[in-house]
Amino acid sequence: MYYIIGDIHGCLDKLKKLYEIIAYRIKVNDTLIFLGDYIDRGANSFEVIEFLKILEKYHTTVFLRGNHEDMFLSYLNNNDTSGLYLYNGGMATLRNYRKNQGSLVLPEKHKEFFNSLHFYYETDEFIAVHAGLRPGIDDIKKQSEYDLIWIRENFFLSSYTWPKLVVFGHTPTEHIPGGKWGEVYFNQEKNIAGIDTGAVFGGKLTCLRLPDRTIFQT
Repeated sequence: MYYIIGDIHGCLDKLKKLYEIIAYRIKVNDTLIFLGDYIDRGANSFEVIEFLKILEKYHTTVFLRGNHEDMFLSYLNNNDTSGLYLYNGGMATLRNYRKNQGSLVLPEKHKEFFNSLHFYYETDEFIAVHAGLRPGIDDIKKQSEYDLIWIRENFFLSSYTWPKLVVFGHTPTEHIPGGKWGEVYFNQEKNIAGIDTGAVFGGKLTCLRLPDRTIFQT
């Protein structure tokens, strides 16, 4: 089984509660897949990373890169000249790291975490990705890294039918035509599933289990 978890955005309590729901169900050969956006906007980005590092010790885990991790790394490397990161909720993360570290200095294990994030995860049955895929590019290795973490309407508004189920986060499902607040978005014709159910905006944190498509939420 695969347990795929959507955008956390510093919501530590929801993450812990969700894990409590699924923990006893997870078998030795199961895999936890996180779609990115672990940080920003919410109050506990530092603690979320700490918790994910703990889960890594007990389960097979896959951590994907979201646009917020990408912006964070750019900010830390002094490449964010536009203020994009701070505008998109980064200040909450900076405050949280300074509270825990005394300054904006990442622990070595956090550096390793952010620098080891994957852009997608693919099996014979599905593709997990943060934001989506560019229609018309069938080889995922040819997808641009920018699209994998930033694409929105060009992906989910396209009429393209994907040969494998594409599970994505990034866009809260209420902002997808036909999607509803706090609910997973399934489109059978396009073969896509959106699981960012707005945890940091007062919605739910979602885990989608595959292949049986069971939904867990907090």
